[in-house]
Amino acid sequence: MLGYQEIKKLRLHDPFISGSNLSYYMTGYIPQDEFKKILPKNMAIPPDDVLARAYPTVKKIKGMHPCLLMFSRCYNVHDVITQLDLRPYLELLFYFPVLYKDMGEEKLCSYLPVLYLDFLLGTLGGLFLGLRKEFHPGLTYSETDRSSSFMIKDILTTKFQRKSMEKRQTLDPFFVDVFKKPTVTVSYLNKTVFYTTFVQPKKVFNCSVDYQWNYKGSLIQSDENTVANYCEYDFSTSWAMNYKKYFHPGYSVKGIGNNNSKVE
Repeated sequence: MLGYQEIKKLRLHDPFISGSNLSYYMTGYIPQDEFKKILPKNMAIPPDDVLARAYPTVKKIKGMHPCLLMFSRCYNVHDVITQLDLRPYLELLFYFPVLYKDMGEEKLCSYLPVLYLDFLLGTLGGLFLGLRKEFHPGLTYSETDRSSSFMIKDILTTKFQRKSMEKRQTLDPFFVDVFKKPTVTVSYLNKTVFYTTFVQPKKVFNCSVDYQWNYKGSLIQSDENTVANYCEYDFSTSWAMNYKKYFHPGYSVKGIGNNNSKVE
């Protein structure tokens, strides 16, 4: 546990939560018209030219908006102050590229609408962090030697299969680009917060996936355009902040709003 003097030296942009994950990353697409209906205040779908520059490798599909789905088994997760590890748990995350407008500025961000967990304590912790987490005790994970799956009845089904045991050097570029952008989310108290996500892959493999996710009346599912990676990695996230504290802090932070995360 950190002492009082060490805590005093912490800045909001410094890592606050860290841990180790085994995750499946995959691309998805949602109809733009449906996505616009559920976007929170101050968020919009980025223009095509902005998306093309920021995410040059993801396939562009007319009328559809790309996203990153991330299904994880989480280990050794703890905050930097107490350094007490939570028990292992399952967590599903969904990131959408958005343009956030405030204070006369526009920032390209990764919108995280919700996290699904099978761990009640971790879900309640989201209230403290300003995250919109949902407790799904029916979330299950199963695996064989070459395949694995996550499932929540009536919400999502997935099945992953390793394509090769040959290790990749890096994550797919679209996944890297998503983590380079500030994460934005809206809490259950309707408070918009921003934070930085750091991802440090240790092992990356190609895989295939069949999945369906029912989200607010929209069906996001795998098709011939889906890209998927399996990744073992360490991660950390900064403290959650409001717009002004994140983008206009009273101290120097390199690359805020542009390339402010470490992805190797």
